[in-house]
Amino acid sequence: MTIALQVVLIAGAALASGQLQESFQVPSTSHCQPTKSIAIVGGGSGGLAILKTIFDLPEELRNCWEVVLFEQRRNVGGVWLPDPPGPLPRPPNLPESPLYPLLHTNTPHPTMTYPNFTYPPNTPLFPSHEYVERYHIDYAEHHDLTPHIRVHHRVVSANWIGDGVEGKWDLEVQVEPDVGQVVNVRHSFDHLIVANGHNHYPHIPVWNGTEGWLANTPPGTPEREILHSVYYRLPEKYRNRTVVIVGAGGSGRDAALQVGKTARVAYQSLTPRNEPTPGAHVVPKPRIAYFTNTSVVFEDGTSLDDVDSLILGTGYDLRIPFLSPPHSTVLAVDPETAYNSTTAQTLISNLRYIFPTHRHIFSLSPQLPPTALAFVGLPVLVANCPSDIAQSLLVAHALANASVLPSREAMLRELAAREAALQREGLDPYYVGHRLVSEAESDHDYQDGLVEYLKDVGALPHDGRKFVEPWRRAGRRDW
Repeated sequence: MTIALQVVLIAGAALASGQLQESFQVPSTSHCQPTKSIAIVGGGSGGLAILKTIFDLPEELRNCWEVVLFEQRRNVGGVWLPDPPGPLPRPPNLPESPLYPLLHTNTPHPTMTYPNFTYPPNTPLFPSHEYVERYHIDYAEHHDLTPHIRVHHRVVSANWIGDGVEGKWDLEVQVEPDVGQVVNVRHSFDHLIVANGHNHYPHIPVWNGTEGWLANTPPGTPEREILHSVYYRLPEKYRNRTVVIVGAGGSGRDAALQVGKTARVAYQSLTPRNEPTPGAHVVPKPRIAYFTNTSVVFEDGTSLDDVDSLILGTGYDLRIPFLSPPHSTVLAVDPETAYNSTTAQTLISNLRYIFPTHRHIFSLSPQLPPTALAFVGLPVLVANCPSDIAQSLLVAHALANASVLPSREAMLRELAAREAALQREGLDPYYVGHRLVSEAESDHDYQDGLVEYLKDVGALPHDGRKFVEPWRRAGRRDW
């Protein structure tokens, strides 16, 4: 069974073509009156995981469900899908992807796989992005997920019409049925699952003096620039330049390894707890303090007056525009918020942490029922595919039977206890966010805990096995 959606045309968009798409179809799982409607946002590893896991439920549990996945780009694959053809956007416009051509995985691919779905034979142990992109496409095709996936569909806004007990989602989706055509469609859903990833909105540190430094490029040298790693593509651009790479995370490490080989000199600006990237041709420097018209000045008082370029490997802000003002009021954004998980009266992002949520998944905002809004893929420092499946198992069973979850009050108490445990370890839960860095909360323990909970409440059978296979644990230790 399919349901047509209401259409809203964007003013002036492609009216001359005469071929605007008037609706798109939301598939249901059988030919009967729909009993539940579910929208999934994002076609990366998290979106594919929850879509597949929903259809793994017994048919009697999901009979007559409508399920659709909206992906704003041209295909599935998420962060592993490269830029479309054409020039890279310049700031403030953002590229579709942070992917750079030399990107490889930094962990062996067997540890990254969805359960029971391996990479093809002869895949390099640390594959390039092309292999990982293909893996996600193969997963969607193998499990016949593509009929439920709508590419070139960008969710513009998602508003909850209801209260903390019942209601519906009102989604506005921007569709590109053809080049030069834009159509906005609306539809209501019972449940919204957000799986749109982390690496979209660059975190840009603010230093005094950057405008003056950028405006005073010395004659005969490349124009000075400060660019986030989301714009980084190839190291050849930095040949014979003096470059400062800020950060030691994944993109900072790769930039150091690649640019260090081509730059005249490459420096890596680090926090006190970080070390220079092993194997990189870089000179370590402390954090940047400020800029002058001629120099980059560091916290130890040293300065460099010959820097041409800065590459900011400074991570990403945790934003979900379609849930936040001005498009929606579901998710407040406040990096300086004084609220915590106990006092918050709505869902909040401080740009590092979305709270309050149950086990990094279900919104505990009093304005929504707990199963109305779920996130798949918020945890960081995990192997995404297996973690996404573990989360998806809890989501799918909770959608089928909301009583699988404890009461909101019990889930809030559990969240408060987790945050208190982090504080006892000297960690600020509102800075750590969704990073699984606690000794008591490894990524594998987190995944096992989700699945063991489902067994304890009778949603899954006790089979005597852990969700995380022993070889995955061994593989993570070895690498």
